[in-house]
Amino acid sequence: MTDPLEGDDAGALQVPTVVGDVVEMGLEPVEEVVGVDGRFQWVFPPPGGTGPDPGSGARSGSPALSVWYFALPLTSAHRGGHSGGGALVDGVDGQERYRNEGTVYPHSGLVEMITYQERYLPELPWKYVDLSHVPWDDVRAAIAADPPDVAAFTVYTATALWAFIVAAEIKRVNPAATVVFGNDHAGILHREILTGHYGHRLVDFVSTGNNGPFTMLGLLYALRGQLDLRRVPSLAYREQQGIVNQPAPTYPLDRRMLPDYTLIEDQLERYYDKAFDVWYAHHYDLKRMVTLPLDAGCTWGTRPGRRCKHCSIQGLTPKFARMDTIVPALEKVVGGLGANVYAAGDSTLGFSRAQWSGEIGYLDELAERCAASPVLRDHRFLLAYGLVFEFLQSAKLCQGFVRTWNVGLEAFDPKLLKGDSKGINKGPDRVHEALELAQELDYKIYASGILGLPGTTRKQLREEVDSWLSLAETYRDTITTVSVAAPGVIPGSRMYWESFRTHPDVRAAHGEIIPARRLTELYVHENTEVELADVEAAIADVGRGVIALGRERGHMKFGGYMLGGVDDDEAAERRLLDEICAQL
Repeated sequence: MTDPLEGDDAGALQVPTVVGDVVEMGLEPVEEVVGVDGRFQWVFPPPGGTGPDPGSGARSGSPALSVWYFALPLTSAHRGGHSGGGALVDGVDGQERYRNEGTVYPHSGLVEMITYQERYLPELPWKYVDLSHVPWDDVRAAIAADPPDVAAFTVYTATALWAFIVAAEIKRVNPAATVVFGNDHAGILHREILTGHYGHRLVDFVSTGNNGPFTMLGLLYALRGQLDLRRVPSLAYREQQGIVNQPAPTYPLDRRMLPDYTLIEDQLERYYDKAFDVWYAHHYDLKRMVTLPLDAGCTWGTRPGRRCKHCSIQGLTPKFARMDTIVPALEKVVGGLGANVYAAGDSTLGFSRAQWSGEIGYLDELAERCAASPVLRDHRFLLAYGLVFEFLQSAKLCQGFVRTWNVGLEAFDPKLLKGDSKGINKGPDRVHEALELAQELDYKIYASGILGLPGTTRKQLREEVDSWLSLAETYRDTITTVSVAAPGVIPGSRMYWESFRTHPDVRAAHGEIIPARRLTELYVHENTEVELADVEAAIADVGRGVIALGRERGHMKFGGYMLGGVDDDEAAERRLLDEICAQL
């Protein structure tokens, strides 16, 4: 097998090879480094690991390693908190479809890892499990029947509790299993997890960067004795002297294979298509959705005034691939799988020649290539993210291939947005200008925002609710979703960084599992004239109005974000985790 780096186009992206110090993922804002660090293994198979060896495993004489990849539900499982669904709103009829809605999008990062494993280690059996779809009792029975040797989890703050529960069950059944945590929450809190009350018993490795497929593939070769563990990029683990972290720059996405969703087509048919039909079938010609990393990237640092602190803290990665990679992948997804594509990134609509002094023509080239493709030119299939200003600049250019604009409005009152917010919509007039243009060009809109931003007064909170309800009523035939949430204080967010620096209660609560609702309650109390209970009541008011409008006409849905920490189900989940750990 050949590596994506081999061949004439291996050097198409000119990036420096990084051999010096690399900034570690953490709470403090950093600008992400993109490059190739020669200390780590990027080319596969590695020397000495070239041939399939079905008899090779983590232990001598064992069968081939079985690898399970877990996508997890928001806390708590199967309570409607997926795909922007949010918790059910009390006292509102017509929420039948909100119950156990499941997720619409397969997890791109996990499928990318599976794609690499299938290419370079095809002899190793793998399984993809999304607990948003598969009931816990069924997952538990599958673990009992044939537990994995290696289990990889994508861990967000809202899913951390379930990551520990599933990991504990795997370790209970198979104490020799290797557990790997990844994604923002785990990467940022790798030290806290590896030394934590639960993590020190349950988690063996943490992926600490945006190199998922290379981290996982390298680790699998290392577990088979075919690669020195020190050669695995973006990996943290315990050793006798303490925590070892091997930070590496982000491997350029234009040299990476895009995720191959034909590998989980059976799960698309069984689970994801049904969720898509419930939520979005009325808005799209194609009847399923998958995710690809097709954003043109975050350029924070090049022009810092444009980007918010939120983006700089997360260190969002330039996510663009070459058009010679993108277009065939889109043709395979659209033409072969019959799927729409969610362009997973921060600002797809922000990179046309009409912006940035004409320096970036990503969208212009994509529009040209889609128009020239006999597979793509007859479809509007892309769901793309952009700020209000970016949409106004690029909407007409993208009309041929973008179906839905996912816009982060954040707030209608510019006083709440200030200068460090990614909303930067300059007030309701600019928002309505963009939505009028979206209506004219037959776009669909996924609108999201935040209630309870710093400086919020009771009067502003009421006005924000009224603005959201007015927007929903005016554009309900255009809007697919209104998703409104409180300012969740979670690692990786601007709010968490500021709170951690300034408040001892946040530092005291810092650990492997974050009490997000309690910290958000503190943040709202100290930075606004209202309380979190007021914000949640306001969100419920928006939800009631949106649900009622969606029932009348237009199939519009409401979404909110579940902070957790408020109900008996979550308390029961914590007890379940402790019960399993007691059996280890």
